[in-house]
Amino acid sequence: MTLLKGKKLWLPLIAGSLVFSLAGCGGNSAKTEPASNGAKDPVTITFSFDQGIGQPAQTLVDEYNASQDQYVVKTKILPQDANVVHDDFVNKLASGDKSVDVMALDVVYVAEFAAAGWLTDLTPYFDQATQDKYLPGTIETATYNGQLVAFPWFTNASALFYRKDVLDQLGVEPPTTYQGWMDLQSKVQGMNDVQYTGVFQAALSEALVCNWVEYVANNGGEILDASGKPVVNSENNIEATQIMLDMVKSYAPQGVTTYTEPESEQVFLDGKALFIRDWSGFWSQANKEGSKVKDKVGVAALPVGPKGTESHSTLGGLNLVINNSIDDEHKAAAVDFIKYLSSESVQKKMNLIAAQPPVLKEVYQDPEVLKANPFYADFYDIIMNGKARPMSPHYSRVSDSIQRNIHAALSEHIDIKTALDTIQTDLEALSK
Repeated sequence: MTLLKGKKLWLPLIAGSLVFSLAGCGGNSAKTEPASNGAKDPVTITFSFDQGIGQPAQTLVDEYNASQDQYVVKTKILPQDANVVHDDFVNKLASGDKSVDVMALDVVYVAEFAAAGWLTDLTPYFDQATQDKYLPGTIETATYNGQLVAFPWFTNASALFYRKDVLDQLGVEPPTTYQGWMDLQSKVQGMNDVQYTGVFQAALSEALVCNWVEYVANNGGEILDASGKPVVNSENNIEATQIMLDMVKSYAPQGVTTYTEPESEQVFLDGKALFIRDWSGFWSQANKEGSKVKDKVGVAALPVGPKGTESHSTLGGLNLVINNSIDDEHKAAAVDFIKYLSSESVQKKMNLIAAQPPVLKEVYQDPEVLKANPFYADFYDIIMNGKARPMSPHYSRVSDSIQRNIHAALSEHIDIKTALDTIQTDLEALSK
């Protein structure tokens, strides 16, 4: 089962939303020194990303420049704004602009950019044996129509963070099903300040899309089938959405349909929820000084529904792409730089300086990485089963339809069947 089907289904469109950003406001890295002894000047390329991870990215660029003299990487740092980053890249690539060679692109935009012909095919540079060293879900987010049009840089996935102290008092293991968590409601009410079984993100936002596709995947459902055909209004998906509605109505805070990450996190940090569905980075927040749940938190895979067989989390993160308009000399430099950023030592460093989950499997076994992120022992299996949101050149419209209709169903403004039928119709229209 996969949420990443039908890469041939969609036609190009400008999209626009980001799980989390990577960029900045514009500067460059190490200066280009003239080559000596008659040697050829190094090839200079430009790497663009957003300020959200500006300093760690700049550190890696500076170290790359110091490590060899064949290439020089300069940086173009954009504001930490999803729409600004997306539109900047679109404007450049659509016009054949060659001022940027490598870009850090949110995973949800890969299909859009690839369908437009803007991305270099990286398949010749990363054979299957190399790809197999990386988390499978991250390779999937970098693939379009069978071509590796991007390469994973770092990733992110959701998990279920829960009150370990409460479950220890009850003498029970974390349930693996939604029903199992619901069955704990009466037992945990009032224990160690717990008021709600769970909290998650159900506001009219991209966060809602991430949550809903998990309910679908974890009940054996799909958004697109193996041929790329929308299958949104399947019986499995209706049941999955009903489970989500039940959670909203009876087991979560009353305002959960207005919650994105900050609001839901505060409920859990205040000790009021037994579990929270959140991104991996929440671990450090839950265990920092001032958190009422510090040292009381466990990590588990998301629950499965009655028709689910295994747990899947939504993947986020950034992929590295090469401007297809640049010449072969600059493409060679760009490939070398991407290989550097995706190497084991640099993946490890990126995690230690920026707390970004690596894409290379081996890094999750590194003692230093495990010491800095002890929950990775549990998180590795979770992220190995991570899935992307539906990859589409029309992603912004796909997301908009899901947001509007699922939120209306969770707010009980329309019934679930009507909501899913409407999404189905919207996605079918995009496939024509």
